[in-house]
Amino acid sequence: MVRMSVSAAALMAAAMFAGAAEAQVACESMKGFQAPDVKITAATPAPSPVQLCKLDGVIGKEINFTVWLPDAWNGKFVMGGQGGYAGRVESQALAMQALQKGYAVGGTDTGHSAPGGATDGAWAMGDVERLVNYAHAAIHRVTETSKAAVKARYGRAPDKSYFAGCSNGGREALMSAQRYPNDFDAIVAGAPAINFQGITAEFATVTQKMFPDPTKLATPVLNKADRDALGKAVLAKCDKDDGLADGVMTDPRSCKFDAKTLACKGGNKDGCLSKEELAAVDAIIKGPQLAGKQYHVGYPWGGEGSDGGWGSWLAGMNNAAGPNRPSLAYGFSLDFMRYFVKQDPTWNHAKFNLATLDGDMKALQATLSPTNPDLSAFRGKGGKLLIYHGWSDSALSPLMSIDYLDKVYAKDAAAKNDVRMFMLPGVLHCAGGPGPDRVDFLDAIDKWATSGKAPDELNAGFATGGGARKVCAYPKTQTYKGSGDGRSPDQFECK
Repeated sequence: MVRMSVSAAALMAAAMFAGAAEAQVACESMKGFQAPDVKITAATPAPSPVQLCKLDGVIGKEINFTVWLPDAWNGKFVMGGQGGYAGRVESQALAMQALQKGYAVGGTDTGHSAPGGATDGAWAMGDVERLVNYAHAAIHRVTETSKAAVKARYGRAPDKSYFAGCSNGGREALMSAQRYPNDFDAIVAGAPAINFQGITAEFATVTQKMFPDPTKLATPVLNKADRDALGKAVLAKCDKDDGLADGVMTDPRSCKFDAKTLACKGGNKDGCLSKEELAAVDAIIKGPQLAGKQYHVGYPWGGEGSDGGWGSWLAGMNNAAGPNRPSLAYGFSLDFMRYFVKQDPTWNHAKFNLATLDGDMKALQATLSPTNPDLSAFRGKGGKLLIYHGWSDSALSPLMSIDYLDKVYAKDAAAKNDVRMFMLPGVLHCAGGPGPDRVDFLDAIDKWATSGKAPDELNAGFATGGGARKVCAYPKTQTYKGSGDGRSPDQFECK
């Protein structure tokens, strides 16, 4: 046997990779790609954002998909998630610069069209197949088809396969880990919509308080001036709890703010909170209650004055979810109850009854919600799961992700070796807000999957103003050392 040096072996591997890249099938030839129940509709060379082949097709009756196949392939594949109720071919991995990094990338519409936008759920009316495709089947089928397309173009299967998504894409991520443990080597689940039943309860309860009359949607109970006053009062009380006055709360669970301190002393006016306004705030912070018991988690303080936080998601502003849809909570819960649950296009929030939701949603909850804390099948084949969530997320409560991960760790303490979560202070839904939201999560899971070393801490950059902050694997949190402006990772330590 001839023994080669490490450098010689590396050169040979590089030469083999280069040869494979040079031998890749021409894009036009990919029109002839065949797979069971798959029809290719187009194979188009494209120069942006890198030179690539864009392969479009449909699986079965209506699962539309695209696979982006870069000419300079890195040997790996990533499937991207879809936001909201999906309905158009999308891959959230594209925003993570996956193509620029050399990945082959997959995306889908999850098997339906939603012309009304992210909150349009009319497609689900009376169609169980579409529900199952949206819930989990479409991602699985497109992933298998995409991997086959990768092999057809490059002559070999991907060395590693990943999934990356946020919001509904984060839900798809957890669903993949739980239902299809062999699909991916590593998964990024950002701000995941884990519990559809709980989310619907929260959105509908808040909407009832914000718009008690379903025929009057122009003015929410809690207006912009009240939200601004509330946000300023929260920061005045709690911003310094972490030792740093920078407009960002490291862990808002420590914030002991009481909204009643803003109660109006006389008549209602901007900047103070009436009984109705306090009730709306309570619905957000305390979460839905049933018979005096907690039904689902509420939201921590943060994001009150932000238009991208409470404004668009919970309180309502400027038809945030479309015409006559004043908030995203309104839009999502309205269409979910109308078309997924009640099968009644005339339903409105005045009819919402939390006491009957368990029975109404029994089958839907099992189909749509990846709440199972048993990740042993995924972990058993070496799978790695990275969850992240913004502490000021006004769409999907970060407390929902914490509750889920606590259950994962409680079921098997060894899961900490394969499942990590990073909480991002001051960050809104998926991104945005005053906190550090710039993290290369795709790079993080690639390093984890290839090296086997789980990340204990990551650096998160700020969108504006420069600098970065250290974020820590839960349950540890980044602790300010006591000096500096909070925009350098070395000013923090994980404790």
